[in-house]
Amino acid sequence: MGQIFEYVKIAYKSIVSNKGRTFLTMLGIIIGIASVIMISGLGSGVKNAITGALGDMFKGQTYIYAYNDVYISQEDLNYVKENVPELIICSPETTFYGYETYSVKGNYTADLTMVNETYEFNETYGKGMLYGRYFTEDEVDNGELVCVMREDEAISFFGSADVVGQEITVVIDDTEVTFKVVGVRNASESQTLSLLGMVSTESRNITLEVPYTFYEEISGYDWYSTDFYSILVSLDSTVDATEVVKRVVDILEARNNCRGEEQFTIDSFDSEMETVNKVIGYVTVFIAFVSAISLVVGGVGVMNIMLVSVTERTQEIGIRKALGARTGSIMIQFLSEAGMITFVGGLIGVIVGYAGAEALCLIAGAIVKMSINIDVSIPIVIASCLFSTAIGVGFGIFPAKKAAKLSPIEALRQE
Repeated sequence: MGQIFEYVKIAYKSIVSNKGRTFLTMLGIIIGIASVIMISGLGSGVKNAITGALGDMFKGQTYIYAYNDVYISQEDLNYVKENVPELIICSPETTFYGYETYSVKGNYTADLTMVNETYEFNETYGKGMLYGRYFTEDEVDNGELVCVMREDEAISFFGSADVVGQEITVVIDDTEVTFKVVGVRNASESQTLSLLGMVSTESRNITLEVPYTFYEEISGYDWYSTDFYSILVSLDSTVDATEVVKRVVDILEARNNCRGEEQFTIDSFDSEMETVNKVIGYVTVFIAFVSAISLVVGGVGVMNIMLVSVTERTQEIGIRKALGARTGSIMIQFLSEAGMITFVGGLIGVIVGYAGAEALCLIAGAIVKMSINIDVSIPIVIASCLFSTAIGVGFGIFPAKKAAKLSPIEALRQE
């Protein structure tokens, strides 16, 4: 143990005596490690930010789609609502776009999201009601002309958020239909929506949530209120969503006599996020791998400098061998030096990489208006330091062997 410490001490003195050259040798290792840490830290931070922002809005939401000649009837929907109490939301969700409407501020475009009373708990565009209430099950059953707005759009359209009781006239198929505002949602604080520009008081577009049955009341046609291609279901995060959604599908299959025919498919937010996270993970690993190539370049630099060091210290090696130093001892000395250079370079690279990742997260967060927090994995930090040391030892083997194989007599003849 004492002998190994002596080798490390000799290596340290050699490194300190050539500070400038040692730093330049470390530079490739520092850049490589810093790049890996920055990319992995930023990638994980962005992944967590996206997952958190989208999770606040969509977590637990699942769409169930019907295919071919199978539909989800109004009776199917009501049966599921009554017999699967774990569901927070069980609603059709279809948005009709581009209807004309107007206020004292001028013409607007109105989109109608046709849903039922359980859609109140969809927090995609805002959590809870700011003013008023959501429409009731009776109002849905009767197809009443009521609607719910979003706070930011109420301010844009009316000039005020407290607009409960106000009326909005929308032109549908050349017919003016007047909806009464019964509630206003809280404005969404989602950073993702801000990023996408969907929350803006300058927008000339509004979205009204209305009972899906209203169209039958104004037109006499029941083409939308009786059969659906899809429904939205959502559960509390404490419930096993997979089991409950499977139970819903089983009910729909049983009611439509199509068990085992795969006429219904499930599209859940959680599964979509798994795919997104995998893609971000693959991209992060790929970029980190490309960045790690500079470690190999740094290793070549270590090998070159160690070869120069062997040449400069030929006489020293000769004297040590003449005094009885073994070949293995000479080799360990130079390997210790190479390993120390790359280990210290790795530590500096970790510090630089962490600081760089923090800066990148701040810059990226400012650009996209999201809170991105650095997330550097401790195993990655440890692995980076060990890998950099292994690079140094690996590329130091050839110079160390060359030094160890020098003949004492030939080494002492060198000037």
